[in-house]
Amino acid sequence: MTITAPQPTQTANAPFKKRRLPREIPRFLVLSFLAILFLAPVYWMISTSLKTEADAIATPVQWWPAHPTLDNYVAVLTSPDGNILRWTWNSLFVALTFTVIHVIVCALTAYPLARMNFKGRNAWFWIILSSMMIPGIVTLVPTYIMMLNFNWINSYHALIWPGVSGVFGVFLLRQFFVAIPKELEEAATLDGASNFQILWRIILPLSVPSLVTLAVFAFMGSWNNFLWPLFTVTDVDKMTLPVGITTFSQRYTTEYGKLMASTTLAAVPALIAYLVAQRFLEAGLSTTGLKE
Repeated sequence: MTITAPQPTQTANAPFKKRRLPREIPRFLVLSFLAILFLAPVYWMISTSLKTEADAIATPVQWWPAHPTLDNYVAVLTSPDGNILRWTWNSLFVALTFTVIHVIVCALTAYPLARMNFKGRNAWFWIILSSMMIPGIVTLVPTYIMMLNFNWINSYHALIWPGVSGVFGVFLLRQFFVAIPKELEEAATLDGASNFQILWRIILPLSVPSLVTLAVFAFMGSWNNFLWPLFTVTDVDKMTLPVGITTFSQRYTTEYGKLMASTTLAAVPALIAYLVAQRFLEAGLSTTGLKE
């Protein structure tokens, strides 16, 4: 019986290969850098709101509050110069009312552009879509004159109605409605359903992600709106939160601690709205634009 020496395997003789980093690591590093870049202002806002006024303007800059305090929040909530709770209520009422009306108007406009056949449908769609190229500042003065003629200055009407017919919302819903199979609409038509019944019972229930996406965008846009309320509302009791918190920034002095505290409070409702509707946002944005 002869014993043969083991032959070297191909793996043993294979040249040494450099280990490559997984593809996820560079992507993770890039996303981490972007996250830090975008979260840095948020951190600065919160940290400044917890500083005393002396620490907020101290030199060199204090990246971490040396003496953390909640006095700025207490001062903002109890300030005699402005009622932040009233401003918050105004912003909530205006944003919620605007969101509901905006979604309804956009849905009623997008449905015929997506599902109904009539002469000039595509032409009307492109005309509506082209209006997105007009800067909003161009229509500021004409819209203000219109509100002045309606006697809506210093009222909620001026804050709600001018922007309810948003072109982006029509485009978003129209693209989602186009992706819904036509067989469902044809079956409902054979059963005698009207166009409004098809919209209410078939199209809208299938379009919940896009409707929620549009609602979140509309709410956050109205909540953060600053320029238009600044022009149309001068009554302190009718001010919205973004305009009201500017009272902490005077002509010659700025109370940075109070300003950052009020800004932090103003960001909470928008953050809650995003967290609640996050899964609908992902579904709505990922399916918008797909065709049958």
